[in-house]
Amino acid sequence: MAILSGLSADHCYDLCIVGTGPVGLSMALEARARGARVLLLESGTSECDDTGQEHVRAHIADAQRHAPMEIATQRGLGGGSWLWGGRCVPFEPIDFAPRDFVPGSGWPIGLDELLPWYPAAAQFLDCSKALFRSPSDWPAMPEIELSQLERWSQQPKLAPKLGGWALATPGIDILCDATVTGLDLIPQADGGIHLRGLQVRHVDQAIEVHAGDYVLACGGLETTRLLLAEQARRAHDMPGLFGGQGGPLGGYYMGHIFGSIGSLVLTKPKSFTALDFSLDQTGTYVRRRFTLTERVQRERQLLNTSFFADNPPFYDERHRNPTLSLVFLALSVPLLGRRLLSEAIRLKHIGPPPYRYGAHMLNVLRRPWRAVADVFDILHLRYLSPTRKPGFVLRNEGGTYALNYHAEQLPNPDSRVTLAKQQDAYGRPRLHIDFRYLPADAESVLRAHEVLDQNLRAAGMGHVAYHRPPEQRLDHILEQASDGFHQTGTTRMSADPGAGVVDRNGAVHGVAHLHVASSSNFPTTGEANPTFLAVAMGVRLAARLAGGAQERSAIPSFYPFPLPTSGQDNPPIPPMKKITIPGTDLAVSRFSFGTASLHHLFRQEQRLALLRAAIDAGFTHFDTSPYYGFGLAEQSLGQLSASELQGITIATKVGLYGPSGSSPQVPDILLRKVAGKFIKSLNQPVVDWSLARARASLEQSLRRLRRGHVDILYLHEPVAELIASDEWQRWLESLVLAGKIRYWGIAGEAAAIAAMLEQSPGLTQLVQVRDSLSLHQADLLQAHQRPLQFTYGYMTDAATRAVPAPVKLTQALARNASGSIIVSTRKLERVAQLASLPGLAGE
Repeated sequence: MAILSGLSADHCYDLCIVGTGPVGLSMALEARARGARVLLLESGTSECDDTGQEHVRAHIADAQRHAPMEIATQRGLGGGSWLWGGRCVPFEPIDFAPRDFVPGSGWPIGLDELLPWYPAAAQFLDCSKALFRSPSDWPAMPEIELSQLERWSQQPKLAPKLGGWALATPGIDILCDATVTGLDLIPQADGGIHLRGLQVRHVDQAIEVHAGDYVLACGGLETTRLLLAEQARRAHDMPGLFGGQGGPLGGYYMGHIFGSIGSLVLTKPKSFTALDFSLDQTGTYVRRRFTLTERVQRERQLLNTSFFADNPPFYDERHRNPTLSLVFLALSVPLLGRRLLSEAIRLKHIGPPPYRYGAHMLNVLRRPWRAVADVFDILHLRYLSPTRKPGFVLRNEGGTYALNYHAEQLPNPDSRVTLAKQQDAYGRPRLHIDFRYLPADAESVLRAHEVLDQNLRAAGMGHVAYHRPPEQRLDHILEQASDGFHQTGTTRMSADPGAGVVDRNGAVHGVAHLHVASSSNFPTTGEANPTFLAVAMGVRLAARLAGGAQERSAIPSFYPFPLPTSGQDNPPIPPMKKITIPGTDLAVSRFSFGTASLHHLFRQEQRLALLRAAIDAGFTHFDTSPYYGFGLAEQSLGQLSASELQGITIATKVGLYGPSGSSPQVPDILLRKVAGKFIKSLNQPVVDWSLARARASLEQSLRRLRRGHVDILYLHEPVAELIASDEWQRWLESLVLAGKIRYWGIAGEAAAIAAMLEQSPGLTQLVQVRDSLSLHQADLLQAHQRPLQFTYGYMTDAATRAVPAPVKLTQALARNASGSIIVSTRKLERVAQLASLPGLAGE
């Protein structure tokens, strides 16, 4: 594993993948699982890279139809997943089949060949499993299905997880700031072409990259730009390259047509429950959609279309909903809105100017507490929960909701991307994008609405209420028609080299060792978002290139973090290595579990599940404090069973306490966290170094923990000049004699620790100190001839923010080889990942 600073002749790779988005990262892990040595090339940095977005700018013929490329693509590790909402939807059988009313339909590959790869795609994309159908309790409708499910990634920004796996996997190297500028194509005597290598601009140097096979997975339009540029450069000696100029390369550019032209009015408002987001048995959010049956699509010659219920537009103040208006006001502030949503989705929700801020403020003031309560719920479930809720639809007693559609677009050879005259800073031509919709695209959407309306009425479940009269509805659809994110069709696959760019396996026609893994390979778009299928096809290709197309039967053992599985397929986690803390007889796990963020889990069962998962993963030491959640962390530990409590060691603290009047109740904690930003005393800890307060606090801690003793009692962020060290030492010694503690010590920032080591060394049996890989604060212990015992803080080091978590923690383990490192997470799956880091397994 390495983030390379350059390449040398010693680097030898079986596979080079260009792009580190969802497809590229998944392919790298799959190929490495089968033994291939992999190089990933990333044009950005090892994090989300906004500084290089000017390189992707393009000339767009109709800006109303296509999003700016600066917000439709993303450089940096994780690629397009930084913009991805997390929706995972498979294609249906009809999408692969020929349809006489869809020119160019009929894929050279069938669904049966791709289904075996759906489970792997579901794991890589973090949507748990490939379960996309479930019976509905709605009445059956002859032309509409409600059994299809869309699944949502639990955390759609894939760089921390997939990127972390790739970086921590031996045999996968990543070269960042590496932009492919050309292909080294060699004509062969038999008339074929051989790809010998890639021409790459790495930082400020031109280099060549060589491997056994090459895969372009750098996004639909960036891949197309590279191939178009090479086609133009080799027009004289290779005139038929990629189908020849004006051929299939760059043509048939598609996405989807989506928007809303009406409302869904339910006869029974409570029936909306079946249409809302819900957690399935795997802990993943799913949602049902109305979809057209294959029979009605063929009989009425309709393009594949889905419908789902949603909130009315945030920007339309006429909804009179205080929560929607409050969200609109937040999103309309660019600095805040861009932190909450990707720019494309933010712009969609705030709509076009003029913005009626006053009307939205009046909506909020009508029911401010309702808005605040809803926003608390949204922020928790979307940004604080280990499983990110993908959206929120506010229910109403009238049963009326926006009806959104998401529909297939016809292949159109005149919807095309070509090369512009302008060049970027690397000397590469920019793209000219002429993205078009056909009238038939909108007509199909309108007729699909009519089918849905007829079926809802016949079933007695509701109807569609259009926003405009019949003669204006087609225009209403075309007014909203815009895409640029689902980049499909420009390197379409075909059995005939004259009709497409790649074959059924993603191999470029006529060019040995060159492959494309992208939604740009799709001959048609279906109604589904392309990410899930693109990853499934990419994983299939990776397996073929690595020497085996069979379905994986188990997760490869070399993965540093096992992919999420369930039941008996879950590989056992070896027990975590223990270490005896220097100067004591305390044997603790190399990672200790910190509980400072435990209160972010709102339900007690969630907190217990997390703590038990930590015990199961081999954590034997738990660090807490009466300040953490104002006692909630200690209280949660105390809810473990007696046998579980007996098997672990616990450290708690004195000196810092919750604000006056605070309680270990989630509503109180949340209110203080938010209001404390304006009234600091509501959330600031109370600092009290009186022995009377410490005695009372320890007794309360023991009651919450349901134990007669703790293994370590720390002075929390000690203030040396406020501590009567002789009195404290006599008290601490008496606690040891009484069996209430085993050891005492100090815990906190380096400056406080240094002062205590100088002035009160008798209180420092144990030292728990913040440390980092950049500043090495714990080195202060060396001046006092003290070994490292407990350290923490490596993940919050701003200077190493770009370093993936597995790499950072592996380096931290090497730095503190004599003690234990305190780590913290609120995510169940992350617990096992932490415990599975290389070098943590015990004897």
